[in-house]
Amino acid sequence: MRFFFKKAVILTVAVITVFLLATSAARGKYRFDFSEHFVTVVLAPVEYVTSQFGYVVRQAGTSTGQIVNVYRDNQALRAENEQLHQSHIDTTEILAENARLRAMLDYKKSAPQFDFVTAAVVARDPGTWTNIIVINRGTAQGIAKDMPVVTSQGLVGNVVQAYSSTAKVQLILDPRSAVGALVQRPESRVAAIVEGNGARPLSPRMVNLARDADVIKGDQVITSGFGGIYPKGLMLGEVVDVVNEEGGLLKYAVLKPAVDFDRLEEVFVIVRSREPIPVVPSQTPPTGTQQVPKGVGQ
Repeated sequence: MRFFFKKAVILTVAVITVFLLATSAARGKYRFDFSEHFVTVVLAPVEYVTSQFGYVVRQAGTSTGQIVNVYRDNQALRAENEQLHQSHIDTTEILAENARLRAMLDYKKSAPQFDFVTAAVVARDPGTWTNIIVINRGTAQGIAKDMPVVTSQGLVGNVVQAYSSTAKVQLILDPRSAVGALVQRPESRVAAIVEGNGARPLSPRMVNLARDADVIKGDQVITSGFGGIYPKGLMLGEVVDVVNEEGGLLKYAVLKPAVDFDRLEEVFVIVRSREPIPVVPSQTPPTGTQQVPKGVGQ
């Protein structure tokens, strides 16, 4: 019923509009202007609503386009920022590597008595983090058991197992290691053994020192060369403490290692040394006795 009522109203308005237009056309210009004014008044709200709706649609389209453009720009800037960040990381890593390799090259030039093979640290033994490392060079590159391993800072350890393309290196921090050592200070020259300390893994000790041995804080300790594995003169570390052993006549010195083992990335393996091996002086036999050569009378 409501539908037919609305239809009738619209039809009536249309008829009246046509009638007024016809009357205005028959009676002159003034009547036509009146009819035109009436139509304008009637249709103006419709035109206003239509124009506003079109404006809103256009504005919405413009805003949507701007949002899309802003999103794309934001994504592009984010990707560029990530790329710049990665480039910064790569550049920093390259600079750090160059600094390490430059130091190693300088050390290599300063030690012409050694033939080196350069290797990278590729793994650490998870069970003995401070005892064993794995390097990416092996028997194919001339690496063999007992060869010393060093950096420009000092002694790292020695090869304990060599495979085709890798090798295991026992660090001087390992309690099982034993390195002949010498206090570098000219007034001292005390010789002893440096071994790893299981209780303090990063603090090896110079052990079996007599109570009156001339060893003090600040002394630099180097390899003595005794034993034939390690050449003489490789830096071991600095004495940071001297401790008297309880109930005995001995003491030990705690060392700060010369090598930063937490930042160990590249190393040198000494595959050949032209350094002469020091000879341990033989004990002078007591007066009135004769030293028997080994093998004689046996």
